[in-house]
Amino acid sequence: MKFSLQTGEQAKYRHKVRKGMMILLASTFGVSIALTGCSSKDAPAAGASDNAKSEDKGPTEISFLLKYYSAQPPTADEALKIIEQHTNTKLKINWAPNPSYEEKVNTTLASGNLPNVILVPRRGNTKLDNFVDAVRAGAFWELGPYIKDYPNLSKTISKEAFYNVAFDGKIYSIPSLRSNNESTIIVRKDWLDNLGLKIPTTLDEYYEMIKAFKNNDPDKNGKPDTVGLVESSDGSTFHRVKVWMDAPNNWGVIDGKVTPDFMTKEYVDAMNFMRKLYKEKLVNEDFAVVTQNQLIDYINKGKGGLYAGAFAQLTNGQYNPLTEADPKAKLTLFDRMKGPSGENRNPVGSGFNGEFMIPKSSVKTEAQLKKILSFFDKMCDDDMKKLVSLGIEGKHFKTDNGKTSVVDAKAFTNDIVPLRWIMVADGITDRVTAGLNPYDTEIAKVVTDKELKMVNDLSIPFTSKTVVDPKIIDDARTKYIMGELDEKGWSDAIQKWRSSNGDKLIKEYADQYAKIGK
Repeated sequence: MKFSLQTGEQAKYRHKVRKGMMILLASTFGVSIALTGCSSKDAPAAGASDNAKSEDKGPTEISFLLKYYSAQPPTADEALKIIEQHTNTKLKINWAPNPSYEEKVNTTLASGNLPNVILVPRRGNTKLDNFVDAVRAGAFWELGPYIKDYPNLSKTISKEAFYNVAFDGKIYSIPSLRSNNESTIIVRKDWLDNLGLKIPTTLDEYYEMIKAFKNNDPDKNGKPDTVGLVESSDGSTFHRVKVWMDAPNNWGVIDGKVTPDFMTKEYVDAMNFMRKLYKEKLVNEDFAVVTQNQLIDYINKGKGGLYAGAFAQLTNGQYNPLTEADPKAKLTLFDRMKGPSGENRNPVGSGFNGEFMIPKSSVKTEAQLKKILSFFDKMCDDDMKKLVSLGIEGKHFKTDNGKTSVVDAKAFTNDIVPLRWIMVADGITDRVTAGLNPYDTEIAKVVTDKELKMVNDLSIPFTSKTVVDPKIIDDARTKYIMGELDEKGWSDAIQKWRSSNGDKLIKEYADQYAKIGK
């Protein structure tokens, strides 16, 4: 469940970057501020001297702060040169590893030496408070009025994505897009085959499959050593079940009112479904302490039949231990599930993984801003989308008789995958559609499934500094599923949440929805 929190860690974060925000605002508005540890001798902001005239024809120099996931910083020199030639730019990229990327953003802000473009992360779906403050103070360019002049950006970024990145209804960032449908139910196909079962399409069939995986010896080893559903402490499967049962995806509009999901009857229905599974020992009994990585361990050790996970887990080698230990093991996936409404409702995420924001302190003129927007527009054309989704032809992929295949998967991972963080378009969706991985065909069917009703989280663009403890609801849900809490106890937990600033948060979100949500 997503709320705006002010934990001790986040309070420390805000304090640490407040100085950086002051420097940023001072640079933006030409205000002289004396701060401890800063002086007039500080280096000028990257790009601050770039005041390029609109008539300049040479390459536009653009500096970035971006993240990477690989073990070493990216060295995609050949691909970057192709990008620079195509976009008439000279790119200066400061790469930072994902685990410490937010900290890198902190130190960059504190230094006052900002690049032209920052890929700003979020905590889950929550905007970082300091960037919200800076936007409202005028430290970043508002991009909304310009987007219509860039056709590739306009057609690539959906109305929903712009809604999700909005600040008070205005656009200050370009989303780094990804499929908003990026997770699924991953299931042992060989167990289905062994038991003569098909992919379930209703909740009753879903229950019967889970029950069979527990009780009917799906691995044919003659031992009662399997569990049907593997669940985690964050309720990864539960949160899909609740949407299948017609509850909101975190926040929604119920009877015309902005409402958190747990205040609905459908949420309780989903808890009762999971409570039945727990009582019948069809779900792992330790779910309250199991992490997402431990879910994969259950599957790799041949103990679990299905769980809710990300598409990427099927394509990045995380299941190699399973197939190495049992070559007959096969996985598949599904998203369709008809709930009480008869619709195949599917919870989806924000549709992006970070936002490109442009500081006024390092991009001082409209002419320079337009050149940067032109770069992003060109990065959305077919040539660049193909480069970042497939790589360089002959080096990373080849095409024979219309069929595309991988030439060097390791080189693709090292050279091309990091470039996704400079893209606006969703290269992952393009790649799976090409069918380079054994699971890509199945993933593509789900990603492009027109019969899925995508259920968005209404609150993604909302902001609030109101403190609400998520454990009030999360702990109560866990206890209810385990049978340690009855309906009155659940109702009491909701009242505790409401009286602990919950009602205040609802009103704040309702006010924001009235302005930008309709």
